Order: sequence, then structure tokens, then C-alpha cells
Amino acid sequence: MGIVLENIKELSCMKNYPKNLSFSGNLELLKKTKISIVGTRRPSKYTRQFTQLLASSLSKYNICVVSGGAMGVDAVAHAGAGSSNTISVLVISNNKMYSTTTKCIGVGNG
Repeated sequence: MGIVLENIKELSCMKNYPKNLSFSGNLELLKKTKISIVGTRRPSKYTRQFTQLLASSLSKYNICVVSGGAMGVDAVAHAGAGSSNTISVLVISNNKMYSTTTKCIGVGNG
């Protein structure tokens, strides 16, 4: 885990930009075209299969998958995209980590 030192422009839609952001993965990926995939922590078999297929297909087109790193859909999306084309971004508050990707609609282009 690393600390994000610069503001991430796609998160500027948040009412209060987080003071402490953490990431896992290659921070340079945030400069690429990217999409956020988030969802339930208890996905059905269909949801797991669809998320895996979606994330791997996006990755083949060099689109970075950004997610919060939670178990369930987030974890399947990271696995589907492959470690070289995914990054987890989290808010750190009161020594707890929270996903930022649920706060804004779409992460857009880098």
C-alpha cells in the first residue's frame, strides 16, 4: 500500500475530497483510460462470472480497472483485469480504509 500524494481529478466530484488516500497497484495506471467496477460483497455465481469477463475484456483494450479492493465484486474485478492493469484506491480515516469509488459516478478517462 502506498499513499496518494497528488489529487485525483476524477474524485473532485466528492463533496469533501479525502485527506488521506491509499492505493495498491501501479499509481501510473490512473493516467490511463479507466473505469471503476464496484458491487456487492456477496455476488452470485452469475455476477462473479460477468464481472470476471467484463474486467478481463476491458483490460484487453488497455482500460485500467479501478476498484476499492473489497471482497466480492471488487476482488473479482481486480483478478479479472490482471495485476498489471488494475489499481485499488481507498480512503483512510480513523485508521480504517474506505472505498472511494462508490462516492462518484464513473471514473472517466485519464
